[in-house]
Parts: sequence; C-alpha cells; structure tokens
Amino acid sequence: MADVLEVLPPRWREHRMILGDRVRWDAVEVLGDDDGVVLLIGGPRPSVLGLGDPATADRLVAGTDLGPARWMSVPRGCRPRPETLSRLDLVPFSTWDWLSTDAEPPHVAGEENVRRLDPVADADAIRACLREANPETSADPAGPDELGWWGVHRDGVLSGVIGAAARGAVGDGRSWHVHGLGVLPTLRRTGAGTALTAALTRAAFSGGASWVSLGMYAQNDDARRIYRRLGFRTDAEMTSFSPAGAARPPA
Repeated sequence: MADVLEVLPPRWREHRMILGDRVRWDAVEVLGDDDGVVLLIGGPRPSVLGLGDPATADRLVAGTDLGPARWMSVPRGCRPRPETLSRLDLVPFSTWDWLSTDAEPPHVAGEENVRRLDPVADADAIRACLREANPETSADPAGPDELGWWGVHRDGVLSGVIGAAARGAVGDGRSWHVHGLGVLPTLRRTGAGTALTAALTRAAFSGGASWVSLGMYAQNDDARRIYRRLGFRTDAEMTSFSPAGAARPPA
C-alpha cells in the first residue's frame, strides 16, 4: 500500500491532523486537490475525513459511490444532501475543533499541584474521576498508545485528571494527543483544568514531542479560552456524522 503522504495533494502533506493519525490507518483512498481533500479510510465500511474548502468536500463526498460509512468528519460548513447521508447511513452527530501547539505554555497558577499518576496503581481512581467529571470520554489509562496521566487531588481525593496518547510517526515528528480532561465539581472554576493542560503540555515537550494536539466540542467556549491562553491554535473546524444511535466516535 502506498504511503498516504505520497498520494496526498502537496498542501495536505504537513497537516498535523493527518501526520498525527496516519500511522493508525490501513488502506486509504485520497480524493481532491489543494482546495479540499477527502480521505476514505479503511473498509469495507470506511471512515470519511474531509479537510479544506467545505464546498469541495461536499462535492467530493457526493460524487463517490460509497455505501454505508463507519463515520464521517468534514469541514464545518459542509451540508451533505439528505440523499448522500442516506446512502452513507449517517446522521448529524457533533461539531468540534482540532487544535495544536508547538510551543511550551506559560506557567499558570496551580500547576505546582499537578502530579503524574501511575496508570496501573491509580487506574481505578482515574476511572472514578472520569465517570463523574467526563462520562462521555473513551479515554482510559489502560488504552492503547497511552503516554501518561496527570492529576490533582483535593482532600485526598483525585479530583481532576488528564491523559495523553501517542500520535505521529518517525519522520513526521512525534506528537501527543490530549484526552480525558475531567474536573470534579469541587474543583471547577478554580483553574484546575488550565493547570492540568499546561502541565501535560509541558511534559510532552520535555518528552520529545514536536507538537501537542487535542479536540474540543465547538460550543465549549470556556475550554477554547483555556487552550488559546496556553498557545493552542485551531487547525480544523469540523462537523461529524455517525450511524444512528452512536454514542461516540470509533477509536
């Protein structure tokens, strides 16, 4: 199978979302040009990833003879026709942004209280915190490619956590992808989420990462302010479509 970078239009060969995730893909079909690109990933029920001009992505998806898809994420502003979504067996799911940074964040208040956790000894405590603070996440300390988890305690209870998974390939620049940020109500509005994110991002660069990435729901303005303060930039604004009844994107 050809390396996806060899068949991508030039504009997309350094896009961090592609560089971060391509090592996890098997077969990939590439459609489009420098204006917009659509990737059909895996099979026989592939995932669809579009980047660039929304109208171009819409046209490319509509022009395929693809049947049911596993998932589809395309640039925000895409408006797939009802007949296209019916053919793909997909319905609207969420709008979200993909962000990254290649610079260490400024030091923030509370960062000194963040501690690196033991993914084995602290696994049950991490999961308990996530069940209450971020029940929608699929992040888990025992998941594949986990690089580490960090946490803050209050009154002896693990009350805020954040994790990261490995992304990227040799030659692309290794990256860390942030996931599983969750803060219990007792610590919300205290800056704990900012401190956790800053500490993890700093650890990533100390550990040799070329950049750090994360995804966030588009409507989460509080999180956006935190990430911008820490130096993250928005690389892609996306809309996702899922099979009816799906709870979260496939891993």
